[in-house]
Amino acid sequence: MSRSIFGRLFLSHVAVILLTTLVLGLFMSYLVRNHAVRTKQSDLLVKGRVVSQLLAPDLRQGRVPSAEQLQELEQLAGATLWLIDREGRVIAGTPPNRWAKAFPEAADELSALFAGEAQTWVRTSRRQTDRSIVVGIAVPGANPQTAVLLYASITGVNKAAQAVEKLLLYSLGIGILAALAFALVMARGLTRPVADISLAAARFAGGDYTSRTGATGDDELGRLGRTFNAMAEALAHAEENRRKFLADVTHELKTPVASIQAMAEALQDGLVKDTDQQHRYLGTIVGEAKRIDRLLRDLLALAELEAGALSIVKEPLDLGYFWHEQADRLAPLLSSKNLTLNLRLPNQPAVVLADPDRLAQVALNLITNAVRYAPAGSNIDVTITLSPPNASFTVRDYGPGIPAADLPHIWERFYRVDKARTRAAGGTGLGLAITRELVRYMGGETIAESTPGQGAAFTVTLPLAGHIRRS
Repeated sequence: MSRSIFGRLFLSHVAVILLTTLVLGLFMSYLVRNHAVRTKQSDLLVKGRVVSQLLAPDLRQGRVPSAEQLQELEQLAGATLWLIDREGRVIAGTPPNRWAKAFPEAADELSALFAGEAQTWVRTSRRQTDRSIVVGIAVPGANPQTAVLLYASITGVNKAAQAVEKLLLYSLGIGILAALAFALVMARGLTRPVADISLAAARFAGGDYTSRTGATGDDELGRLGRTFNAMAEALAHAEENRRKFLADVTHELKTPVASIQAMAEALQDGLVKDTDQQHRYLGTIVGEAKRIDRLLRDLLALAELEAGALSIVKEPLDLGYFWHEQADRLAPLLSSKNLTLNLRLPNQPAVVLADPDRLAQVALNLITNAVRYAPAGSNIDVTITLSPPNASFTVRDYGPGIPAADLPHIWERFYRVDKARTRAAGGTGLGLAITRELVRYMGGETIAESTPGQGAAFTVTLPLAGHIRRS
């Protein structure tokens, strides 16, 4: 029990409660006993003054009271009573043993007593054999000088104190039980969320990716629980993406590998006799091999981007000059579908800070995507816009467009709007994902817009070189 958080919390609460109760009990016991002693002391002083007044008439005339008179006064005062002279000798009454032979206290106190100052001697220590209260009061006008002393044992005083202490003890006992119950509830309340989070984490570690904790209160443990749920959600999403990624890669590789295997086996077994057909089979094998190579290179590039291992070398780049170069480079791709690339340039140069090679890869991916969906003989527009502190270019085709439900997902790996058409066109499904990451690495952003039936537009925004240098 002491090794668990609950056990340590509960035992610490119990220790604090018991220590507090012990200190409080001792302090209250001291207060009660001290009050009882002070009350008895005051009571004896009052009664001593009354007794001295009653004895004064006889003592002024030199008459010592009889034993019977002293016994009556003792009953009246509730204390042992005796008389002493100025030397401290007993002249009447029967004092306790300690006071019987000689005055046991200091001589200056005896002198002060006969000077008219009432004296009190309190002996309450357990180490003292005669635990008692004694008060002494001089009898006014006595001849010779006489003082009356009253004695009360502290044992009698303790009875009232013990009764109060017993009541206090019962109250403290009930308080301890209530406090222990409260400590149990508090410890349970603190450890229950921890146990719930621990159980949820154990289930999650065991493969239950839907496991979440219900400990989501407003305190620190609640914040921990919400953080765990957010982490579990992210990990579950990452695991789902990992499985989907593996399934997609397997699916993408399965078709070309199967095609290569089937045609290679047919050629190996001599099933294909016609020379033209053999050349077609070999051309298909080479094409599928290239497709696998493109897929692997795209996967490697995406992995480097996501790992932050891709080298980006930024330099000032004029977007107008850049796109004139790309138009020449991409002419064979455009001519395959008799497409026309229209460049719309701003009135002044748009010089951005970018990596020319990586931006060329972005341009290739976007133009390839536009060519894939643009109708044969149509246009592809590239519009450069200058909007300090940024500049942007937009690649627009006039194909079927992208449905609104698919638009948020087009940046995901292997996501296809038209799966059959994309596969037939030879795409890997990674181009747009790579494009977005490359632009992000260059400090820009990519936005896709589309109206179904009216084509799609992809806008890349990059910071102007001059603004970057000034900042």
